[in-house]
Amino acid sequence: MKKHLVSLLIFSIPFICLSEELPSEFKNNLIYLKPKLADGTTLTFFTDTGGGWNAISRELSEKYGWEISQKESENGVIDVTDMPQFDPEASIPMAGLNNWWAGKLQVVPFEEFSSTTKSDGTLGGRWHAEKVISFNYPEKKVEVLDETPTSNEFSTVPLGFQKGLDGGYTMAFPSIDISVNDRQIPMLLDSGASAWPSTEAMEKGGLESGQVATSFIVASIFDEWVKSNPEWLVIEDACNFSHQPMIRVPYVRIGNKTVGPVWFTRRADSSFHQFMSSMMDRRIDGALGGSALQYLRLIVDYPNEQALIANEI
Repeated sequence: MKKHLVSLLIFSIPFICLSEELPSEFKNNLIYLKPKLADGTTLTFFTDTGGGWNAISRELSEKYGWEISQKESENGVIDVTDMPQFDPEASIPMAGLNNWWAGKLQVVPFEEFSSTTKSDGTLGGRWHAEKVISFNYPEKKVEVLDETPTSNEFSTVPLGFQKGLDGGYTMAFPSIDISVNDRQIPMLLDSGASAWPSTEAMEKGGLESGQVATSFIVASIFDEWVKSNPEWLVIEDACNFSHQPMIRVPYVRIGNKTVGPVWFTRRADSSFHQFMSSMMDRRIDGALGGSALQYLRLIVDYPNEQALIANEI
């Protein structure tokens, strides 16, 4: 595991922040962590700040004889295991402890991952919880920081989290505000938001094949954008998985940064106003994914409930 010192100048006073770079792969603006087991085997974890699952394949658990225990969930008893022991030179940290999962990974059949993310496991919101994580999309690096950088090199955006009665995270899903055409829109910060572009989306929109990063927006806003902005590119039946249309928004404001273009995939209002919002600190209108985050060095500071966005990359 790589460790290095990041020096930030704050009013000419040096600030030293110890960081830990994680083995990772950026593919179509989605992030996969790639730790190695002691025998040299590389595992692939799909990372998803807006996902609820921390899980690993049953086949791996059985192959390596990892201890499996049972945990009572609202859907019945599930199998869980601890994070594997990784090679120190290519390791990732365990999940956040102050939530229902308490650092455990659910054990599920490999086919439940391979049908979508083609991975050995997933790391959702509650893996990211309690960490200060730098997602440097332009340089394709993920780092866990020991401290929160304090520097005029960053702008700060508040994040919101739903908390339980004990003060701990429920799902650790961050809410964040963006603006489009000067309208503020509350969103889920969702690094795993995905689409599977149709042939038309690839040909007309220049999107890659397979699983790609997207952002989501509720149908009522999507339809309003289409009506008010006839010059914006819209592709019907753009996603082979959801069969929903996608729209290319020229500019999106996130904190002090204006980025674009950004692809948004249409979703039913109820998907976010009812379902996802029930797990958030407030009602949201969609999810901000890698189609927007690709332009940013974004530090998600869970302990202080804020995002830091580098003013320059």
